Amino acid sequence: MRAAVEKARTNVTLSVDTLAAARELGLNVSAISDAALAKAVSEARAARWALENAEAIAERKAWIEANGMPLADVQVMKID
Repeated sequence: MRAAVEKARTNVTLSVDTLAAARELGLNVSAISDAALAKAVSEARAARWALENAEAIAERKAWIEANGMPLADVQVMKID
C-alpha cells in the first residue's frame, strides 16, 4: 500500500492550447506538473550543490591529476 502524500492546492498558468490538448488526451495535468516540478527541484538542488562545492571539486580534481587516483594500484577493474 502506498503512503499518502500530502498535497497543496496552487494556481498555475498554462497555455490554453496545451491544456486543451492534455485534457483531450486524458492526461493528468496535476500529476504531470508535480513530476515536472519535482524533476526541476532535483536538478536545481544538484546545480546549487555543484556551485557550492565547486572549489572542493576543483581541488580534488587537481590533487588526482597531480597524484593519480587513490588505490589505483590495487584497483580490480580498470576503466580506460
